[in-house]
Amino acid sequence: MTDQLTLDITGPAHGGAAVARCGEDAGERSGQVVFVRGALPGETGVPVVLDEQTSGKRRFLTGRLADVAQIGGPSAHRVAPVCAAAAAGAGCCDLDFVDAEGSLEWKRQVVVDQFARIGHLDLTDVTVSATSPAPFTGYRTRVRLGVDAEGRAGLRSSGSHGIIPVAEAVCAQWTPALVDGLAEELVSFTLTPGAEVCVAVGTDGARSVVELVKESTGRKTTRGRRDHRRRNGAVRRRTRRTVLSGDGTVTHAVNGVTWTVPVEAFWQAHVASPELYSDWITSTLAGDAGVADAVPGDGSPAAWDLYGGSGVFSAALTAALPGAQVDCVDVASEATAAGEQALADRGVRFVAGDVASHIAELRGGRGLAAVVLDPPRTGAGDRVLEEVAAHRPAHILHIGCDPATAARDAATLASAGYRPVSLTAVDAFGLTHHVEVLSHYVRATE
Repeated sequence: MTDQLTLDITGPAHGGAAVARCGEDAGERSGQVVFVRGALPGETGVPVVLDEQTSGKRRFLTGRLADVAQIGGPSAHRVAPVCAAAAAGAGCCDLDFVDAEGSLEWKRQVVVDQFARIGHLDLTDVTVSATSPAPFTGYRTRVRLGVDAEGRAGLRSSGSHGIIPVAEAVCAQWTPALVDGLAEELVSFTLTPGAEVCVAVGTDGARSVVELVKESTGRKTTRGRRDHRRRNGAVRRRTRRTVLSGDGTVTHAVNGVTWTVPVEAFWQAHVASPELYSDWITSTLAGDAGVADAVPGDGSPAAWDLYGGSGVFSAALTAALPGAQVDCVDVASEATAAGEQALADRGVRFVAGDVASHIAELRGGRGLAAVVLDPPRTGAGDRVLEEVAAHRPAHILHIGCDPATAARDAATLASAGYRPVSLTAVDAFGLTHHVEVLSHYVRATE
């Protein structure tokens, strides 16, 4: 028989669950923490079905809301779920039952908790804010879909390889220009089972669709000798790209600069994020005395845009630091080529390769005005951050897409002599538990 408890919810947890603690009436489970999916902070009398039978010896339990109608004291921020795809089982919108205000406060609390517990930072004198870019729904301009055995494209089911066809349900995150007519368009294509279909819409509203299929080259790889599996018969694979509609690219305009990028290339998911983050960079750096102190004798400031992709933040650096020598570093991709074309007249140098391996060859030496980092979900890591800190930039601006790894990066920077000035939780992924963190660091001695 499945265990059920009635619990009061205390706060949010990173990952989309809410936190509760078993009361004295829970027997051997008394005092145990329970992570509850589907509940909201502050709710009381919440009926919770535990995921599994347990003796009570685990450090924590997990469970889910049993019935929303039975909540004794529901949150004022609870709303009816808004995502049809999630209701059909897709793994997209795990927090589509909370309004924008409640979502933003949830994520602000998560960021503060992660930086305190994982980063071990005292945030007493740090400016902590939160912002929710509009719109809260219908904001996503690109999506990757799977294709099932019947050739139907759709979102992947939560916790499985199943597909929820677009013809049956669409995600509430998708911008209207992405959704309009998409189901009919996809049905008209003959898609390859197991393929990935990338759909994107540009600033001008034009949409393009591309199919990506991984296929064998018939040749065995000779790389990775320490990997037993690869040494004994692994086969090289390549990606076959087929443009299904449009020309395979979309255009994005940010603060007067236009990028033309392939549909499958990286771009910020929320339609407002590129401008929001760019404005944060320029407002943080423009006119700051610390930047002027960092300029070397020749009067030309230097700045780095690490994990820079197509160079959107490089453009912001050139706006904040007129005449700056900006180096943009990332593994070579279609986004890199798009950036080189878009910023050809701004003096940005694109360096193709792994960030950690190329820092030594970047311009600026100890005359760095600023470093912007937008690392992957795993974070920048100790090696990169220690190298950055060794060059003593006046400002480090970190854009983290996961609060836990952003907090670990913060701890590394603190140990390397930098302190946070401000943190901003950005609800750039409304309807989901994901949150981005904008962190501004300066040298602790200053």
